[in-house]
Amino acid sequence: MSSYHRNISSHYLEICIGGVGYQTEPHTLLTYFEQFGTIDHYSFTSPNGGGIVFITYTNPKSVDRCMTSRPHRIDGQHLYVKRAIPYNAEYPREHIDSSRDIMIVIDSINVDELSLKDLREYFSSYGTLYACKYCHEANFDYILVEFADYDQVDRIILDKPHYFNKHELNIMKYIAANKILMSLKYSTKENSSIKENSIDIDDEYKFLKFELNLKKNDLINEHDLENEAYQLQNHLKQIIEDFNIKRKQLEDDCCEQLRKLNENADKTHQLQQDLEQEYAKLLVEYESLKHENEVLNEQYITAELENFEITSYYEQILLEEKAKTAQYEAEYTEKLRLLYTNDSIPQSSSRPTSITRTSTSLSPPAVPDGDDDDE
Repeated sequence: MSSYHRNISSHYLEICIGGVGYQTEPHTLLTYFEQFGTIDHYSFTSPNGGGIVFITYTNPKSVDRCMTSRPHRIDGQHLYVKRAIPYNAEYPREHIDSSRDIMIVIDSINVDELSLKDLREYFSSYGTLYACKYCHEANFDYILVEFADYDQVDRIILDKPHYFNKHELNIMKYIAANKILMSLKYSTKENSSIKENSIDIDDEYKFLKFELNLKKNDLINEHDLENEAYQLQNHLKQIIEDFNIKRKQLEDDCCEQLRKLNENADKTHQLQQDLEQEYAKLLVEYESLKHENEVLNEQYITAELENFEITSYYEQILLEEKAKTAQYEAEYTEKLRLLYTNDSIPQSSSRPTSITRTSTSLSPPAVPDGDDDDE
């Protein structure tokens, strides 16, 4: 595995920013991205602002700081930031599509475990690497290298060419367009079909020469040629005008849709903030009610304890009073019995014996006064 020193070019200084809102002012955007380094120049793809913006720094470290600081957000819009990849006619989608994986098409290198280990070690210098494995398609074989971030893949593409055992690696992004291109390129059937259906330049030249020979005696009217050119110019002008009108309509429709989307996003954001505030209020009320409930529970437990103590106290008093009442009743009954016994003896001696026991029970003896007790 070998690598070569690469001079810093403008490709290492430029970033591409997508998702910029049309309400975002250029000054706001530039002020935000100037925190990562000095900006050399910038360009908006849309004359009204927004859309895609290209920014060129004066130092490649500024680009690294910008990519490390992702994600970026301005005016509520999430920005998609990537390194600007130059257009490559061989792989026309690589400067547009992003991928976290690269594909190394195997042409002239032998792949074994040691080779995969060396490739993994080489590409791990670009950051976190998840896998480096051999893959097979119907028409070609390749090595798939999986990374943690699409920025690692962009850096590898910018650093091309890469060499392995003195052979240049055929590296490209692992995207659908590149897989289709490689499948067509390495398909024997497709190649043979292309060769059969291709037009030879010599044959085309002979055909044109034959057509010219047929018309070499025809007279060319200059006035007719001028009229034909004028008609073509008018037709081309009309096509350009129609194209501009349709483009303006499409731009207006896109702007309107983006405006509605931004309004919906703002409404959603405002609704989210209102819900968060309402949730915060409810949370405060919940904590307050929870505290009040705890205080009430403590008061309830204290009241229950006091009620239990009072109930126990009065039950004790009631038991004591019941015991005293029972004692008084027993004493009363005993005294009544004694008084009845003392009064029944003299009365029984003076009365006739014929008086029955039932007759005496009809008139119980009177309770003597306190004076009699003293006698």
